Amino acid sequence: MPQNFKLTVAYEGSNFCGWQRQKEGPTVQGLLEEALSRVCDHPVTLHGSGRTDAGVHAQGQVANFLTNSSRTPAQILAGANSILPMEIAIFLVEAVDLDFHARFSAKGKCYSYDFGVSPVRDPLTLRRAWPVGLGLKWDLVESCFPYLVGEKDFAAFKSQGDDVKSTIRTVTKLELSKAAPRLIRLTVYGSGFLRHMVRTMAGTLVEVAKGRLKPQDLANILETGDRSQAGRTAPAQGLCLRRVFYEDWPF
Repeated sequence: MPQNFKLTVAYEGSNFCGWQRQKEGPTVQGLLEEALSRVCDHPVTLHGSGRTDAGVHAQGQVANFLTNSSRTPAQILAGANSILPMEIAIFLVEAVDLDFHARFSAKGKCYSYDFGVSPVRDPLTLRRAWPVGLGLKWDLVESCFPYLVGEKDFAAFKSQGDDVKSTIRTVTKLELSKAAPRLIRLTVYGSGFLRHMVRTMAGTLVEVAKGRLKPQDLANILETGDRSQAGRTAPAQGLCLRRVFYEDWPF
């Protein structure tokens, strides 16, 4: 009888062409499947909780796969980690019910976006944050949160060419914090996200912090759904998938 294994995975995404397996270029899914196939002695197909783009990181990506292998979770964890590149690590392997699916069973996700606030570029955060410099009015950013929390039409925050059937999504919580002496972190919780939604949200909030947009402009941007009124899509390196929630979704 097959077993269903749930993986919790972290990766530093700078050197990868995103999560999803591709014909050309290294991907996180592709490298994980290669390692797991070797450990389980059969081809493995992973189902991820969602895609991350090239350059995006993850602390708590979740994936699952079915196997008839007799390997234990501990053996899969140790074996795969011994094969994977240093930028990818499996932190947890769990046996779960056969009907568990990393994507379809998910209740919500948490992403963070990091802004570098150093007076000059910080070499230690260039691969993990968007350097926006000093002098931004971050208190104005927090004034935007009431406009973004709740079930909204986030059409203005989706990527061009994204042909999803519905652009209605629910953001349940937003937080702004000082993650390190030279890092400001935006944390976003929601039941689901459009492609580039968090990155466009981050780019729009920087426009507010620079005084180019007002917090109340968010209401009009959401109402019109006009992508051109929102800010730029923030660079990939600042985004990190922090956690995927299942039965433990608290929001």
